[in-house]
Amino acid sequence: MPLTDAPIFTVNAITLKNISSFTYLGSNLSFSCDLNNEIHCLLNLASSAFGRLNDQMVVNRNLRTHTSASVYKAVVIPTLLYGSEVWVLYRHHIRLLESFHTRRLQQILDLHWWYKVSHSVIRRRAGVAPLAPLLTRRQLRWLGHVIRMPTNRLSRRVLFGQLTHGRRNACCPKKHYIDCIKLILKRCIIPFNLLETLAADRDI
Repeated sequence: MPLTDAPIFTVNAITLKNISSFTYLGSNLSFSCDLNNEIHCLLNLASSAFGRLNDQMVVNRNLRTHTSASVYKAVVIPTLLYGSEVWVLYRHHIRLLESFHTRRLQQILDLHWWYKVSHSVIRRRAGVAPLAPLLTRRQLRWLGHVIRMPTNRLSRRVLFGQLTHGRRNACCPKKHYIDCIKLILKRCIIPFNLLETLAADRDI
C-alpha cells in the first residue's frame, strides 16, 4: 500500500525515509495495520527459541514430559505471544498460532502425524492448554489494567475514545481492537458498556 501525504521528518538535517513497516520494542508496526507480518516474525522467533532448546529438551529423552512442557511454556510461548494483549485477531491468525503450538507439542511428545493422535489428546498428554484461551486471558488482563489507569493516561483515552471525523468502509471493514474486546466480553456475558460504567465509577 503506497504512502500518500506522508509527513517529512528531519534529524540533524537528514531526511528520514518513509517506510511501510518497522520494528519498535519487539513489535512489527505496519502502515496498513496488518497483523500478518508481526505474527510471522514471532513465529520465526519462537521457532528459533524452540530450536535452541532442541538438544536439551526434545532430543534428550531422559527428561520427563512435564519438565519439557514447563520449559516450553516458560520460554517459547511468551516469545510467541509477545504483545498479544493488543492484537486484533482473526480466525486465520488463531489457526496459524495453534498449528505451530500443536507441532511443537508433537515434537516434545515424540509423536508423528501418522499416529493419528487428536490435538486435544496431545495437549492433555503434555499438560498444556490451547493458545486461544491464553490469548483471551492476556487480553482481558490488559483490559483490566487499562481500565484501572487514570483518565489522563494515553492508553485509557485511546481505548474509550472515538473519532470525530471519518467512517469505516461499508464493505468488509477491518476489525478494531474494541471489536475484539466486545466479542470476548460477549462470550463472557459481560457488556462493554458495563465496563465503561465501572471505569466512570472508579474515576468518581
